[in-house]
Amino acid sequence: MLFDASDMNHWRLITLLAATGALWGCSSAPAGPYGYTSSYLNERSRCEDHQAPTAARVDRFIAFYDQLESGQPVDGIETIYAEEVYFNDTLITLRGRDALQAHLQKTANNLDSLSVTLLDVLQPSHANDSTDRKQPGATYLVWEMEAQFRLLGKNRLSHTLGISQLCFNREGQVTFHQDFWDSSQGLDQHLPILGPPTRWLRKHSDTQ
Repeated sequence: MLFDASDMNHWRLITLLAATGALWGCSSAPAGPYGYTSSYLNERSRCEDHQAPTAARVDRFIAFYDQLESGQPVDGIETIYAEEVYFNDTLITLRGRDALQAHLQKTANNLDSLSVTLLDVLQPSHANDSTDRKQPGATYLVWEMEAQFRLLGKNRLSHTLGISQLCFNREGQVTFHQDFWDSSQGLDQHLPILGPPTRWLRKHSDTQ
């Protein structure tokens, strides 16, 4: 069978997409057509007993992530997260504090530095069906993050904005953690396969 130049480009695109799919298939995000949506909806019940955190607990949460950098142990996680925590950062889904600590330690080992700045704290409330009194819903932290790391032999900088949806228990520990952020402005743009497409899409969407 003979192929012209357009056919070859077509097959190269298919190969690229297949390779990208294979790369993401190696992640621990839930399988299926809706990514982490199903697990998020199933785990939201952890927020039914949410206790609004004090300002000191919010500051402690941000400080915990500020400590992540190469060569440093991840300390104090037991004061931040409950033992049976649910965690999703849009790229990975974890259940349990031990699994989260291992993930964060691996992340820290690949970082040169990480800086997290709290921009806003949102604390909505909802009505209790039985008493009609307002009770706290989840707490939302709006943050700015800068991470420096080396990838493929080069120094990289990731500068992103995001929101963490957090639910706390009576002991002030996080039982539910869901991040919402644009990964195309984070790690994705530095990867050899995902980088060029995500940079192209962001550039052209910004000009519309």
